Amino acid sequence: MAIIRHEHHGHGGHGHDHEGAVGPHTHLTSVGIDIGSSTSHLMFSRLLIGYPSVLQRKPIVLERHVIARSPILLTPFSGDWNIEAGPLKELVDATFDEAGLTREDIDSGAVIITGEAARRDNAQKIAELFSDEAGRFVCATAGPTLETVMAAHGSGAVLQSREQGLVLLNIDVGGGTTKISVIDNGKIRATTALNIGARLVAQDGAGAIVRLENGGRRFFSDLGQKLEIGGTVSQDLRVRLGDRMAQVLFDAVTTSAMPWEDLYVSAPLGELPAIDGILFSGGVSEYIYARESGAFGDLGPYLGRAIRAEAEKRGFRILDAGEGIRATVIGASQYTVQLSGETIFIPASLILPVRNLRVFVAEVEWDPPVIERTAGAVKKILGERDPEVRGSPFALAFSTPPFAGYGAVQDMAKGIDRALETLPADDRPLALVFTQNVGQVVGSILSAKWNMPCIDEVSLSELDFIDIGEVVPGEGFVPVVIKSLAFGV
Repeated sequence: MAIIRHEHHGHGGHGHDHEGAVGPHTHLTSVGIDIGSSTSHLMFSRLLIGYPSVLQRKPIVLERHVIARSPILLTPFSGDWNIEAGPLKELVDATFDEAGLTREDIDSGAVIITGEAARRDNAQKIAELFSDEAGRFVCATAGPTLETVMAAHGSGAVLQSREQGLVLLNIDVGGGTTKISVIDNGKIRATTALNIGARLVAQDGAGAIVRLENGGRRFFSDLGQKLEIGGTVSQDLRVRLGDRMAQVLFDAVTTSAMPWEDLYVSAPLGELPAIDGILFSGGVSEYIYARESGAFGDLGPYLGRAIRAEAEKRGFRILDAGEGIRATVIGASQYTVQLSGETIFIPASLILPVRNLRVFVAEVEWDPPVIERTAGAVKKILGERDPEVRGSPFALAFSTPPFAGYGAVQDMAKGIDRALETLPADDRPLALVFTQNVGQVVGSILSAKWNMPCIDEVSLSELDFIDIGEVVPGEGFVPVVIKSLAFGV
C-alpha cells in the first residue's frame, strides 16, 4: 500500500459526564471512510449525544473525540482505472485492529466515494464492501456539489462564518478537482468545481509521467507543451504548471473566466459578494498551510505554494482551517430520532419503512406568487444535483417560515406538482418532508397524480439521510431516523 502519512490519537472510555448537559445522554462510536480520486482514509470518533439544556429537547452532538485516524492511502487503481478493493480492505481492517475496535463496536458510520473514484465502474462494489453494516451506515457516492458542501463543513468554514458573521470562501484543492463554496453567515450560497488538481499529472521518481488526466493535457497545451504517458516533466515545468493552475483558479473565482470549455465541472460562481477571508482544505491545503513538506509524485508542493502566493497577491485574507486533507472524511453519521406530526399523508400503497434517503432541501417563502416560487425552488435544487446521484432514491425537504394559512399551502402544493411534471420518473423524490404541519394538505392535493408520502414537523439539513418508519399503530405519526453527517468542531 502507498501510505502518505500516519496519525494516531488515543481514546478514552464511555461514561464521562458533560458539563452543562442535562437529562440522559449516550455515546456513539462511529467510523467515517472517504475514498477519493487521490487518497483514501478513515477516522473513528466517539460522540456524546444528549440535550444541551432543559429548554432544547432535540438531541445533538455535545462532544466529539477522535479515537483513531488511519494512514492516508493513495487510492489504488488497476490498469483499467477501476478501484482495487483489496488494499482498501487491508487499510480498513488494519485501522480497526490498531484502534482496538470490532465491527460490533460501531454504532454508525459513513462511506463516501468522491471525485474520480465516484465515476469508476466499480464504485458501487466498493461501497458494498461495507454492506454488512448497511442498516447503520450511510453509503453514498458524492459528485462535486455534495463534495463541495462536505468540504465547507469539514474545514470549519461554515461554522466560522456562522459564529463570526463572515462571508467566506472555502477552496478545497484535491487531486482531480478544486471545489469552491461561498458561505454567508453560515449558509452556503454558491458552489462550483474546476478541473484543477495536484494529480492531473503524476510522475514516478525519475519524473516520467505515469498518470495524465484530460485536465492535465489542457494545462500542458496552455503552456505550449505536448506530453503523454512516459514523457518527462522537469522541475521548471512543474513550477510553471502550478503557477498557471493557481492563476486560472483565481481568475475563475474573481471573474468566472473560462479559458477553455471544460475547465468547469459545474456552473461558475457568478458575481461574488465582498469576501472576508479564504479557508483552504483538501490534500493540497497541507502545502498551502506548510503542514506538509514531502512530495508524492504529483504537483502538490508546486500547486500549494503557487495558490498561496496568488491569493496573497490578489489581496485575499487567508484564514486557518480546522482540517485540511481530511476535511471531507466524515467523522460520523450521527443518528437522531424525530417523530413526525399527526397531519401527515401516507399513500395506502406505500410500503414502509424506507431507509437511507438522501435529503435535498428547497427553501420556499410564503410571499406571492407561491406557486412560481415553489416550482422554481424545486427545479433549482433538483437541477443542481450531480450526475453521480441521479437515479438514487431521495427525499425532498422544504424549509419554510412559520405557517401562513392554507391558501399559501395549497399554492405550494400546486408549485410542487408543476415542478414534478417536468421531471423524469427517476428524478422525482420518494418522499416530501416539511418543517410545518402541512403534510396532509399537500399530500391530499398531490395524491391524485403522485404516490409519495408527505411527512411534516421534521427538520432536516442538506447533509442528512433519513429512514421513515412504519406508522405507529393507533397513532397518526411515524418515527423518522435522521443520519446527519457530523464534522469535528
